[in-house]
Amino acid sequence: MATAKPIENAANDAEPARKRGGMTPAEIAYMRQGIEPVAGSVPMSTSRFLNSPLFVHAYSQLSLRRLGDDVPTTYDIPDMSRGIDDVTDYADWAQQVAIEKAENPVFADWLNQRRSTRYNPHEMAQYAAGTLGATIRDFMLKSGFDIEFMDKGVTPANDLQYLMKRSSECHDIQHMVSGFGPNIAGEHALIMMNVTGNAGFFRPELAAYLSRSPYFLASANLMRSGLHYSAGMPRLLEATELGIAAGRGLKKPLHIVNWEEYLDWQLDDIAADLGFTRGPGDLWGDADQSLLG
Repeated sequence: MATAKPIENAANDAEPARKRGGMTPAEIAYMRQGIEPVAGSVPMSTSRFLNSPLFVHAYSQLSLRRLGDDVPTTYDIPDMSRGIDDVTDYADWAQQVAIEKAENPVFADWLNQRRSTRYNPHEMAQYAAGTLGATIRDFMLKSGFDIEFMDKGVTPANDLQYLMKRSSECHDIQHMVSGFGPNIAGEHALIMMNVTGNAGFFRPELAAYLSRSPYFLASANLMRSGLHYSAGMPRLLEATELGIAAGRGLKKPLHIVNWEEYLDWQLDDIAADLGFTRGPGDLWGDADQSLLG
């Protein structure tokens, strides 16, 4: 059982368990020596996002390039992670988690439980067809992938680290339960479902941090597709609409659901219990041909 820490001390535990890129504040100060550029010498704006070369490069790259067949669609994610890391105030993020925890008992209860499960498909034979447990088992056996594909084996030291780790390690389960993806339109719909759920459940200050990566991807998807794949735009817009509708129905965001409690439930029953209608599953897979290449 995790012990709640005072809100004013939350920033002390703000550092992520695994640095994703960039320099520490002390290293940056050393390199720049406390000197500010002369006006016009360095491009500057009032937006810290525009002032970050890492963020600008990652966002323009993903928004403007074509999705060629030479690299996977996830090729730009490492650059995106570095760019977002460069503009993220982890101390403030930890502070917002602490404030939300103090005001939102559902969120606090989820954080304090600190659930984390390693799934072994060879030990999941008891789950009947159509249940979440069987879906996880079959996915892992067929694909050879591990559900915990980020920060594997890392033990979160604080609430923020747990929130970040749990969100990534349950991503594939979200696809299974939501009925969105894994394909381009399905990924987009799941993104819109998550940002809508965040906006409806959390305070705006915390929702902004939680939705930064999803908004990055969603807006880049729309711009890139509008520029290069106009034939696929109707499907992407349909995915936007269905994802928002599903997110509005959620009783709580998908990344704070304890999926361990639903392993022997049918997928449609899980969706009904959480308050949304499932998406089309694999039926959108054919749309990938009109959204890449």
